[in-house]
Amino acid sequence: MSEAQVSGALATLGAIVTGMDGDERAGQQELVREVARSIAHGHHLLAEAPTGSGKSIAYLAPIVSAGVQAVVATATLTLQDQLWRKDIPLVREHSGKKVTSAVLKGRSNYLCRARLAAPQGDQDALFDERPGPTFAADVAALRRFADSTTTGDIADLDESVAPASVRAMTVGPQECPGATRCEFGPTCFTEVARSRAETVDIIVVNHALYAAHLATAGQLLPAHELLVVDEAHAFDAIVTNALGAEVTAGGLRQLAGRLRRAGAAAAASEAVAEVAGRLETVLEGGAGRVDPTEEPYAGVLAAIAQRIADATPKPSEGEHVAAAQAIRLAAARLAAVRRFQTPVAGEVVWIDGGERPVLQLAPVSVGPRLAPLLFATVPVVMVSATLGPGARFEPLAESLGLDAGAEPGAPPTPSGDPDGGVDDDTDADTVLGLGYEARRVPSPFDLRAQGMLYVARHLPDVRDGSWADAASTELCELVDAAGGRALVLCTSWRSVHAFSAALREATDHEVLAQGDDTTARLVQRFTEDETSCLVATRAFWQGLDVPGPACVLVVIDRLPFARPDEPLAQARRELAEREGGNGFRDVDLPAAALVLAQGAGRLIRTHADRGVVAVLDRRLATAGYRSVLLDAMPPLRRVVAPDVARAFLAEASGALPEVR
Repeated sequence: MSEAQVSGALATLGAIVTGMDGDERAGQQELVREVARSIAHGHHLLAEAPTGSGKSIAYLAPIVSAGVQAVVATATLTLQDQLWRKDIPLVREHSGKKVTSAVLKGRSNYLCRARLAAPQGDQDALFDERPGPTFAADVAALRRFADSTTTGDIADLDESVAPASVRAMTVGPQECPGATRCEFGPTCFTEVARSRAETVDIIVVNHALYAAHLATAGQLLPAHELLVVDEAHAFDAIVTNALGAEVTAGGLRQLAGRLRRAGAAAAASEAVAEVAGRLETVLEGGAGRVDPTEEPYAGVLAAIAQRIADATPKPSEGEHVAAAQAIRLAAARLAAVRRFQTPVAGEVVWIDGGERPVLQLAPVSVGPRLAPLLFATVPVVMVSATLGPGARFEPLAESLGLDAGAEPGAPPTPSGDPDGGVDDDTDADTVLGLGYEARRVPSPFDLRAQGMLYVARHLPDVRDGSWADAASTELCELVDAAGGRALVLCTSWRSVHAFSAALREATDHEVLAQGDDTTARLVQRFTEDETSCLVATRAFWQGLDVPGPACVLVVIDRLPFARPDEPLAQARRELAEREGGNGFRDVDLPAAALVLAQGAGRLIRTHADRGVVAVLDRRLATAGYRSVLLDAMPPLRRVVAPDVARAFLAEASGALPEVR
């Protein structure tokens, strides 16, 4: 049966590739086989498919060939739209199969009919932000859009509307009272989108929505027979966030205003605002891990919970939408506060400092929570261009709750639930030991010929005070050799500022630095001016796709290890050591390897691309642990001689290096 499904999936792929006038790719065919077997046998699959493998078509072909109901979760809304607007239509057109699909986003991505219908004179009862000068025109544009659209998705909006106006006409999941408590429930854009998704073969979502689905015990999405997680390297961080909680002074002040406008007694809503000030004082200047059951945190959390409870009106029939939204938001805020009052074993609480500090809570290890919610209930295919170190991607797999030593097989039925779901009494231990298949798909590119990994072994150690100046000089020489065309990836804002200043002073190239403009405009300018340089932090290490001559040099300043005092990483190190492991080896190294590979993956995006990944941290060439990091990297030719790297850059950029 499985081989018949494999043959059918390959035939479907062949029809799609032929219809697209594309080329056969061995790696794409291998991924199709593995996904088809995962569908046939019901086992989990982790597959690393490098850039250019055609992984989207490779998992869509087996899905439509087998006719299973599948959810595909991507990392971002941008990737979600690409899959929805480009990849699925190609499969529908060329596969010879009937393909029904729907895209589903979080509630705040759809216009709220209740807010649109409210008289503008009622805006104070609905909105948190003071309307801008274009508010009236924006609302008119949004109402016209609502009358003509079938989706209500703000991504489909053609007219330019101020972001604050859009936010005023949408609601988040913590605010919506639900379709049954809103007069616009039957025509709600979100509810219509969910109803449409009930009957299709493929539902496209993003990681955040699927994580929210898991956090609500499967209440947000229709039942499905397969989950594909694209860009799977980012999934555990999203799930960790969804299974956590946060409390902020700003959120409490927002709630106080909502409750006041919803009819709460003035004194009660003012008490919520007052306790927000107390929380701000407690958190101000703080950073790092805290115990919320100790003072001063315990006292202020108890006060917050009591004030919210006292100020929340009782639900009533026929209440105004603003009141229903405020009550819903109050319940969510109160639930979050109570999480902090009674943290369970395996959770860490910390203050994320800054101008507006946040009290945060998260599970130290997401795997024990994720296994019963996800891997015990549905076969999962996880794909990404990089999945990190290990022959079977063991660090990533085990962080997610999979067992690298267990045999792959269909998800077991948890005890106490004959229908295969997870009930409230299911112990995570009953579903651990879940195995999986692991595959590394070969790159379609000749990476050793097209690219080079250069480690500046001659530089001082990054912990030496002389490193910064030496690294800046090295960077400028590499950029000159490349004729600009450089993406400089930094592990800190300090490096962004230092390197951008050095490049502006010592080279003649246009230097674009993160923070100087919006992300979209920076990427556009970098792409259009192929001799420019873009200097950025971790936000640009993944997802950036700039093929061609605009990027022949990717520079990484340091090995991307987490800060020693980063609360979640710190708690994970401690957990690893309590379990007999080593915090650096089991936590820091795998995480750094995954990020490093993501950064290096920005270089070779097509068959025509050539260039150098330059790492200005000598530890990648000298440290005893370097093999773990190098094994996760693309298999580029490796060198430590700066003149060899500069010569290759000059050749790749089509220009001789400047004499300086």
